[in-house]
Amino acid sequence: MNVLKEYFVKKADNVSFIEIKPNSYVYINEYTIGSEIPLPLIVDELINEIKEGTAQDEIKVSSFINGMIYLIGADPEFEFCNQYKEILYNYDKKIEDYILYIGLKKINESDFEEGMVWLRAAYYMNNNNLMGKYNYALALEEKARRLFSANNENMGSVFLNASTNIIEEVIDMDSNFDLAYYKLGYHYRNSKQFMKSKLMWEKYLQLGKDDEMQQEIRENLETMQDDIIYEEGYNEILTGNPRAGLEKLLPLKEKYVDWWNLLFMIGLGFRHLNMYEEAKSEFEYVLELVPDQVDVLNELGLCLAFLGEYEEAISKLSRAIELKPKDYEIMCNRGMVYLQINDFVNAEKDINAAYKLNSTDEITIACKTELERIKNMV
Repeated sequence: MNVLKEYFVKKADNVSFIEIKPNSYVYINEYTIGSEIPLPLIVDELINEIKEGTAQDEIKVSSFINGMIYLIGADPEFEFCNQYKEILYNYDKKIEDYILYIGLKKINESDFEEGMVWLRAAYYMNNNNLMGKYNYALALEEKARRLFSANNENMGSVFLNASTNIIEEVIDMDSNFDLAYYKLGYHYRNSKQFMKSKLMWEKYLQLGKDDEMQQEIRENLETMQDDIIYEEGYNEILTGNPRAGLEKLLPLKEKYVDWWNLLFMIGLGFRHLNMYEEAKSEFEYVLELVPDQVDVLNELGLCLAFLGEYEEAISKLSRAIELKPKDYEIMCNRGMVYLQINDFVNAEKDINAAYKLNSTDEITIACKTELERIKNMV
């Protein structure tokens, strides 16, 4: 069970059921409910009625209606949810409006957790309900904010990612929903997807009508400009265009001398251009900023090997393996350096260990093939 689903399913513990006696029926408008369908009740709601002295001898139909809505929000995969939906639509053709209204009312009246369940019910009642979808996404976002404030980063990320996914669904439904672009811009920026954030906010500037929000977005885009350039640059390098990437990244180096991710990507760009001395210099400086960063040790080890500094290359790669002993790529890299200095014992040990960790990796297979080829030549 995924984490978000598990979180809400636990809230179904707040539901109790009444089972109708055999050959007895409950009528909700034109819908007849027999003994095969259990009727849910929200436990907290009943307790509050008892405390306030408003509990009735006979349970009101509205209590069952609220129970069905709550259970759909807490556990939309519950076996009777489809029947509950039929009952709810039969009870009130505008039930979706009622669910949304009550959900927002509860949230605004500081009953946030229950309000969130109701808005989740709106989402699962009708996946084509745009406002139900959007307001549920906002509730998930607010829950994420509260979790982050409580230093619960993992759960906060779960709720924020779910919110992002649903706002994306909103845009799929209505490509002119301006507030969805406004929100997604922030979501993407927070996850360091700056180019996507820029696209969302530029779309909002086309659609949005609120002058203050428009100015807010223009200011955000201005302050985010270097992050956008950085993302464009490293994407160029990672997709095989190191020269274009370096053209974007090198000007940033003058402004951000201690931005190690930037310097690492510059080093990677140089290595991809076979400029090993320049790459080595960048990686060595990065290690001064973030000692024992595994990816940097690996890249530096490769540069040193290409420069013929084999012992130092083995030293850097060995340190990387100490820090990340199950990394077959680094192990394979060290094996190939051993192969360069004709240390077949250690080369075979490393490459076979890498192959054991991942026998389907193309580079590992190629290293093993090269090892066998050279051994057969000796």
